[in-house]
Amino acid sequence: MRDTQTASTTRPPRHWIIIILLLGLGSTILLTGAAGASQTLFLLRNANLFFVACIVLFQSLRYVAMTLSTRVVAEIVNMRVSFFRLFEATVAAQAANRTFVGGAAGLVVRGAFFIKQGMHAGTFAAVEGIEDVVSLCAISLMFLSGVAIVFASGATSGFRWDVIAYTVVGALVIAGAVIWFIRRPVLVERGLGAIVRGVNRILGKLLRRNLYDAARIHRAVEDFYRALALAQRDPMRVFISFGCALARLGCDWIALYFAFRAVGYDVPPGTVLLIFVVSTSVATLAAVPGQIGVMETILTVMSTALGIPAPVAVSATLLYRLISFWLPIPFGYAFAWNLERNELL
Repeated sequence: MRDTQTASTTRPPRHWIIIILLLGLGSTILLTGAAGASQTLFLLRNANLFFVACIVLFQSLRYVAMTLSTRVVAEIVNMRVSFFRLFEATVAAQAANRTFVGGAAGLVVRGAFFIKQGMHAGTFAAVEGIEDVVSLCAISLMFLSGVAIVFASGATSGFRWDVIAYTVVGALVIAGAVIWFIRRPVLVERGLGAIVRGVNRILGKLLRRNLYDAARIHRAVEDFYRALALAQRDPMRVFISFGCALARLGCDWIALYFAFRAVGYDVPPGTVLLIFVVSTSVATLAAVPGQIGVMETILTVMSTALGIPAPVAVSATLLYRLISFWLPIPFGYAFAWNLERNELL
């Protein structure tokens, strides 16, 4: 089992890399063909290198913000970890998310790192939950800010306010359901037990061992609620984590803005904010590694819907995604190898 885990966390499978390359190439060909290949490629070839460097800088800073957020939340549950080691684990997790479908791969990497540090599984679930909540609050604030900016600028003709309303109501309903569920520990334990039993029926036969342990599940749930109680008594660190989440999203927003500037188009920052927030929110539903192909399409559609010329929208989107998607992959797997070598993963 150990050898299998090492291979999966320190070396990206070749077939997945080929699939990712094909998805990226396919979306690039489709988008450039639809927008006008010659003009789009001309804009990319003549991209301002200063702004390209700014994109790389802010995409690097986003991982610093992510690391700071996780480190602060870990301190809530009385665990201090090395910033550099946690930075390595954070980038490695993002590389895994870009290689495999969904966010489970990154969660496994982060979980393995913290469990090696002595954190219990239930406590780790609480840490992830706290970060998810503050990230949701941060992106909600940015979303409302983007809508307010567009509304204040008067650029609302043809804008689908009904879609905005449905989005907000849907998010509130989901948030309410999650809160209702979390406030009932008995239901949480039953639900977790049902999930583990279901997994055990499948993997237990393959691994030839029983994965279900009611006592461990009970302890994990207790650890989870104990960590949440600690967070309630430490609102300052939760607020700092919220600030880090804003900084992370802000880095992505600024990087996208610089992508438009790199191809010579001066777009209002508020417009870029709305493009980024809506595109990110929708693309997270896509079951493809790193939302490759999907994110590019949504960014382009949103950009053109807000009046940006198609060749500019496609060239800026491809430039932004080329850097944001691929930047963590080589570094992430190198960091994963280093963590594995030092028995920290």
